Amino acid sequence: MLNTPDIIIYLLAASTSIFAVSIIAHVQKCLELKDKIKIFVFFTSIPFLLFISGTAISGLIQSSFEGMDSWMWIVLLIILGVRFIMKAFKRKVEERFFDYTRWNVLLGLSIGLGMDYLILGLGIKFKTYDPRIVLILLFVCAFLAVLAGLSLGKKTGKFEWGNRMIYLGGLLFIGMAVKEAAQLMGFI
Repeated sequence: MLNTPDIIIYLLAASTSIFAVSIIAHVQKCLELKDKIKIFVFFTSIPFLLFISGTAISGLIQSSFEGMDSWMWIVLLIILGVRFIMKAFKRKVEERFFDYTRWNVLLGLSIGLGMDYLILGLGIKFKTYDPRIVLILLFVCAFLAVLAGLSLGKKTGKFEWGNRMIYLGGLLFIGMAVKEAAQLMGFI
């Protein structure tokens, strides 16, 4: 069974990309209150729905991976970790500009950010957990990531924090995969 600290680490790692985009949104454009509310709604609800979709899809295919479920979880964590680290090194956020006040931009970005939650939802189904705790913590982590990102973006005006946070998220995922593998092999 996944314990609450592990769940929090997984969700905080997944929220680092939301944090990064929220920083960029506020640095690139001074946002009005209604724009901040739109960012909150999109960046918290779409990943939340994609996580639920991932767990539903995983429930349908879980029987195909019977006996390998723990290793599947580890593989998905490594995929997420590598994906985050690659994103952190590829991005030159200063060169990209989006109009964060437009609905279609927010929808596209929130779906892109939510893909990490979809993968996490696919993998978490292979573990035993209390779904209520996970869903509440998921919403709280995403909400806090947007809030912190918008605040830090306004206060510092530095793009670099976004890439640093995405890199940290990747390291957290890979670290948790190593921990899970060590537990599975009986080292811990």
